[in-house]
Amino acid sequence: MAEAIVEVENLKKYYFERDTLLDRAMGREPQSVKAVDGVSFTVQRGETLGLVGESGCGKSTTGETLLRLREATEGSVRFNGEDVFELDDLTAFRRQAGIVFQDPFSSLDPRMTAGEIIREPLDVHSIGDREDRRERASDLLERVGLSAGQIDRYPHEFSGGQRQRIGIARALSLEPEFIVLDEPVSALDVSVQAQILNLLDDLQEDLGLTYLIIAHDLSVVRHISDRVAVMYLGEIVERGPVDEIFEEPDHPYTQALLDSVPRADTSEHEREVETLKGDVPSPRNPPSGCRFRTRCPLVIPPDYIDMAQSDFRAVMDLRERLESGELTPEDVPSEPDQDPAGSLVSESLAGQDRAEINQALNALANGNREAAIDQLRSRFETVCETDRPALGEGVHPAACHLIDH
Repeated sequence: MAEAIVEVENLKKYYFERDTLLDRAMGREPQSVKAVDGVSFTVQRGETLGLVGESGCGKSTTGETLLRLREATEGSVRFNGEDVFELDDLTAFRRQAGIVFQDPFSSLDPRMTAGEIIREPLDVHSIGDREDRRERASDLLERVGLSAGQIDRYPHEFSGGQRQRIGIARALSLEPEFIVLDEPVSALDVSVQAQILNLLDDLQEDLGLTYLIIAHDLSVVRHISDRVAVMYLGEIVERGPVDEIFEEPDHPYTQALLDSVPRADTSEHEREVETLKGDVPSPRNPPSGCRFRTRCPLVIPPDYIDMAQSDFRAVMDLRERLESGELTPEDVPSEPDQDPAGSLVSESLAGQDRAEINQALNALANGNREAAIDQLRSRFETVCETDRPALGEGVHPAACHLIDH
């Protein structure tokens, strides 16, 4: 087992709304946005861990929080065995851990030359004299594939790929052990992406670097990563070696992400892609239990329920609409000969399932929303909404009730 350079345990980062003095004076309760909610992982020395997921799932916030660019709400991050959140002086940590930001157009100061940008960390940490720092900046420019003669040029004189090389050189200036790569190629042309990824590979091999790469492009992650952690709505839902994740994903969310990747193989030109249904829930009020359950194609029904998955999914959607207030009494058919369950859910439902749904909808039509909610919950509540699945330990764990069901 390789040595862990970074150990993240139960990391949480919440942003609070309605938390001003005026809000408190008016008795308003603070509302939390759970950007990162209980994330745990390790990064082994010399490896690349890929952190993937849809936009807004908390990937970048995780990377910035573990570097203390944002203050954590809860949890711990140990770097070389030392708790980062307990440090009063971050000087030594800042020299050992760096970051490459996503956008090479906004992450470089347009009023500074390339040499000044690369030299700035050396200035802050008082490393060497002015001449030593300029020489170090020149060497780093050449190390990342640029010319030392470009040291006095400004960012607007470089292309996007060249700017990102300057950002990488800046991250290397203090000779760090660990670098967070926050979407390092997403803003670049495809041909340039390959060049930057190959550069990062070469730097890792030559300098013994450890990377946490944050990306939503799965092809990028597969190219550069040793292990992958998949995030959804502030949580890690699956983690494992890159080949296992890509060849045999266990979590339905991971499967859906991989299924959406375009294929170049002509034999798959007629491949049907099952896209995820619905929108990503708000981190202000994430779903109970499994957070992916509102979009999962394989929700687990109670043992006494025997119906097609599509029908059960329709019942779940009806319940979501009812509990959120989206479904109103006016949406329930009022004609005596109409069947609410058949028109709002599925005509194929039969027996007690159909009867219970009709009773709930009739209660809603009569203005008793709570009774309708209780009726459907008592009949159709699933383990996916009552129990939060744990990620667990092991080489390739996944937080999904389907694995143990």
